Amino acid sequence: MRAVKERMNLYIAKSLMDDLRHAVPARKRTRFVEEVLARELRRLKLREAIKNAYGAWKEEDHPELATFEDVNCWVEEGRKGFDRDFSKV
Repeated sequence: MRAVKERMNLYIAKSLMDDLRHAVPARKRTRFVEEVLARELRRLKLREAIKNAYGAWKEEDHPELATFEDVNCWVEEGRKGFDRDFSKV
């Protein structure tokens, strides 16, 4: 299913527009700008999520993970039963 498209007019610095015209062929610019914009918006959303999650993990709530050895043991326990042969992927 194709995404619904909407037209938008933007004012962009001439030097930036010149660089875009030089680097990206005419019929591929919209897709290029969409991809860059989507990537940057994902980054901003992730930054906001990290900011909002700050302080959610408290060491006193997880004494079983006090040392690197404890964490490694916890990871190994979680991996039990998984097929580690990634050559099939």
